[in-house]
Amino acid sequence: MAHVNPPSSRIIRLEEGWNDVIKKKAIDVLEEMLDNGIKSGSSSLFGPKEYVSIYTVCYDMCTQRSPYNWSRDLYQRHGETVERYLTTTVLPALREKTGQGGTILLTELKLRWSNHQLMNKWLKKFFTYLDRFYVKHHSLPTLSQAGLKHFRSHIYEDIKENATEVILSLINEEREGNIIDKTLVKSIVELYESMGMGSLDAYTSDLEGPLLDSTREYYAKKREEWIASDSTPDYLIKAERALIDERNRVVDYLNPASESKIRHVCEEEIL
Repeated sequence: MAHVNPPSSRIIRLEEGWNDVIKKKAIDVLEEMLDNGIKSGSSSLFGPKEYVSIYTVCYDMCTQRSPYNWSRDLYQRHGETVERYLTTTVLPALREKTGQGGTILLTELKLRWSNHQLMNKWLKKFFTYLDRFYVKHHSLPTLSQAGLKHFRSHIYEDIKENATEVILSLINEEREGNIIDKTLVKSIVELYESMGMGSLDAYTSDLEGPLLDSTREYYAKKREEWIASDSTPDYLIKAERALIDERNRVVDYLNPASESKIRHVCEEEIL
């Protein structure tokens, strides 16, 4: 890619490149867009000229000869930028929604997770050279991995118990015949899956485990209610209906790996 701004023959000082271009024209603009919403009809956050200009400054700062090669500094500041935004903007917004009931917390979490993915995407685009060379050479987490780890440690770990509680409440509401926002629940389940960093560990321990306990408790109560009020044929009809509903629930918004476990719990309680 050709150097366009600033010329490659001129040394870019760290604070100059960071404050005047990367922070002012990229990070501040990106955060403002995430906080206030992307303008309707906008197909991209940054136009081609804006992107090339910012990318080129990042590239030049990473390819200047020592002692003016700022790869290590930019990698560190990338992480600090993500961490600062998460702790000063995202976390307070989520904590404000905690305990308000219904889907308020999950709706905010979905927005903040979507914004984080967008932020990660653009920072990776601006700092592409870091990922391709500096990160590989030093065996460091990629920019996407680093961003994901920051979200997990600063947001997910703080909010997961409250989010799980809301999801379990919604599932019980659906079991009682109420309509819930399945698309919203599915999007948060996908967040749990992402927090495993390539495995289902987070989903299994933080959502599936509590769900199995909640399912057992729910159907233990239902068993007593049905035994007291229904004939044996009616009881069996309800039990079979419950198994079908739980299988559909997995299809609608849970991870497929949960189906056999949920079915086992249900069978133990009602059959």
